[in-house]
Amino acid sequence: MPLLQATPPSRRWRSGNSPPAVFPLFDTPPASHELSHFDVSAAGFTYRLFLAHPRGEAPAQGWPSLWMLDGNAAFSRLDAALLEAHPGLAVVGIGYPVEEAFDGASRARDYTPVPLEAPMHGRGRDWDFGGEAAFRARLLGPLAQALTERAPLDPARRSLWGHSYGGVFALATLLSEPSAFRAYMPVSATTGFGGRSLFAMEAEAPRLADGRAEVLIMLGDSEHRSGTPAPEAPRPNPDTLEMGALLARRSDLHVQVEVLEGLGHGATFAASLPRCFALAEG
Repeated sequence: MPLLQATPPSRRWRSGNSPPAVFPLFDTPPASHELSHFDVSAAGFTYRLFLAHPRGEAPAQGWPSLWMLDGNAAFSRLDAALLEAHPGLAVVGIGYPVEEAFDGASRARDYTPVPLEAPMHGRGRDWDFGGEAAFRARLLGPLAQALTERAPLDPARRSLWGHSYGGVFALATLLSEPSAFRAYMPVSATTGFGGRSLFAMEAEAPRLADGRAEVLIMLGDSEHRSGTPAPEAPRPNPDTLEMGALLARRSDLHVQVEVLEGLGHGATFAASLPRCFALAEG
């Protein structure tokens, strides 16, 4: 059983040199949802889970839910208006017990597949990669159990959203355990990670036995690596477009690829939310 550690309502957590993440949603909560956050320890790792679940009586099978990776960053950017526009959708943030919006080392470890080549990201940092399978076991096991103890969530109507490395994890889960979620929403995924490890996974990916999963791939046309010049002309990530084309060939998936014009890597995070919330609720 996971160890549940309730945390008092707070707007920010302080522990390092970076500015703390601020959570205005907890200052101005929506009329449509109840908010909470709590820590869960699983297999030697601790996660901070954020939960916004609809008020009122749940459907017989539970609420549909949108699970958002980088939960600290996600819940620092949500506002009451977005939740109130989707009163029948539960929203989950899977984060870490830090005060910053992102925990770089933990997300590198948890969200990435085993690299075929040394990753470009994380050089010069004490980061481990390749733990997505172990993290998925924690996510679908003790973390999911802790969430369902707090709110009735329909396991057949849950969706997975991830940005950047989180998008890598969303794709890796689709390619490893496609029945885990009803819909997958990789946004600005680092699709060429580790010598194109995701493409090696795609070549041997299992298919759904029943039904079809929704796949919404979103990316900007002006994304580039930090420290490099912006592209002279709009250029969506060719690796991501190639992955979208490969997935679209599968009869068990309904794939949509949306290019967000004029947006760079960071801007796609918030820009993706209205579209993804609508798909998750539907």
